[in-house]
Amino acid sequence: MPTARRQFLATALTAALATSLPFAASAQALEKPVHMIVAYGAGSATDTIARYLAEKISRKSGRAVVVENKPGVDGNIAAEAATRAGAEAYTLLVSGASTHAANATIYKKLPFDPVADFTPLATLAQVPFVLLVNPQRIAQRTLKEFLAWAGEGDRNLSFASTSVGNRIAGEQFRQVTRMKAVNVPYRASGQAMTDLLGGQFDFYFCDAATALPQIKAGKAVALAVSTASRLAQLPEVPTLAESGYAGFDVASWIAIWSAVASTPPAVSTQLAAWIGEALDAPEGREFLQAKGLLPTPASPQHLRALQQRDTVAWGKIIRDTGMQQP
Repeated sequence: MPTARRQFLATALTAALATSLPFAASAQALEKPVHMIVAYGAGSATDTIARYLAEKISRKSGRAVVVENKPGVDGNIAAEAATRAGAEAYTLLVSGASTHAANATIYKKLPFDPVADFTPLATLAQVPFVLLVNPQRIAQRTLKEFLAWAGEGDRNLSFASTSVGNRIAGEQFRQVTRMKAVNVPYRASGQAMTDLLGGQFDFYFCDAATALPQIKAGKAVALAVSTASRLAQLPEVPTLAESGYAGFDVASWIAIWSAVASTPPAVSTQLAAWIGEALDAPEGREFLQAKGLLPTPASPQHLRALQQRDTVAWGKIIRDTGMQQP
């Protein structure tokens, strides 16, 4: 057999075996249950994906997957809890650019090491943000009208944030529009939405998963989206970039890690395979899109590189906008 053909067949066999590994691994039950700690509150985009994955992992592993929400301090509470979890379960953290990229710049000292304490498993999705106002509080229905109203007199506005991502969106929006506005931090997107509808602040760059039901119900008005492209679920809502703010493109990302202290490498590899299989399937992508998320399932290697890149990129934005904690 010619050498080139032998090499081709060997490569094809290797690829076939690699492709089959997730299915082979899925037949093996885990020795312990899985404890999945979520860095944001119930109903958030992060929580939505975590619970979807919990069901998939439980079905594959034959083990219970307990989901626990620990919002607060830009995800630091959840990340620290994951590093301190006991050995009775395999511990996973569902978080994102806050704990594993931005917080190293925001906070002088972290109670965990984003690199040494965690094993990357997969990136899950991008989180676009929607600029919302309460129609009972603000009469304007377009971005142009809202900005004209905001600039009248000496008006001082306020905006909510529940994560580093939507805080950055709000801060950049404030800067590029030269608006006078202060940030009101919240621990969970559901709580912030409740207060938006209650008229407690003026605008909110809300994750699309939380925003869509309120927009459809007519309780909140979408003025713009933060990403470079319009969202499929809100095709009539313009981007900030096409509304006159060229280059405005802010989105966060959601990812999943295993805690090094409680989860052996072999288990992390198996979990990564199941997660990738679940989200790369048509059903998984449709689930994410229906929730207003942009599917971006990718490998542990990709997540590691993304984490390194955005630690630098988000760090610069945080310093430029004065988001560092004293």
